[in-house]
Amino acid sequence: MKKKAFVCFCMDVTEAALREAFRQGFREPELMKRFTGAFMGPCQGKTCAANVLQRAAEMAGVDASSLRAPTCRPPLVPVPIGLLAAGADEGSDDAAH
Repeated sequence: MKKKAFVCFCMDVTEAALREAFRQGFREPELMKRFTGAFMGPCQGKTCAANVLQRAAEMAGVDASSLRAPTCRPPLVPVPIGLLAAGADEGSDDAAH
């Protein structure tokens, strides 16, 4: 049984998904992001960027340092820091403000 090789754990993106994106013409990291969802999980690419960029560089035959991770965009609506903090109680009054 062949094992899946994940490159983005937040969004369950595999090497096979990146190869498919590349095969279909999505060859820039920003386009791979849109095709696969890589870089879009809770980590916003902090844990997967190196994996995705390395695989993209290998497929394109270029050096990984020549590629840039997509720009992270802030949330559309501000999120209270208490909601992002570990152990925050979403039902408390502090989380609502």
